[in-house]
Amino acid sequence: MSRVVRVDEEALAIALKYGKNLSAGIMKMEEMLAAQEKAKRDYTRIEEMVRRTIREELDVLTSRY
Repeated sequence: MSRVVRVDEEALAIALKYGKNLSAGIMKMEEMLAAQEKAKRDYTRIEEMVRRTIREELDVLTSRY
């Protein structure tokens, strides 16, 4: 489906840096944002695992004394 819209010249220039036309540029930006969000979630999950492991190890070490 196509639609005629008004787009600021600067916004069009930015979108064209990401794709051959406005639609392709917007879709590429969406793809990149989704990948960035996934990476952020992955880093958060890794951080939680490291913190849990350290906490468990500290509990083991302090329970001996």
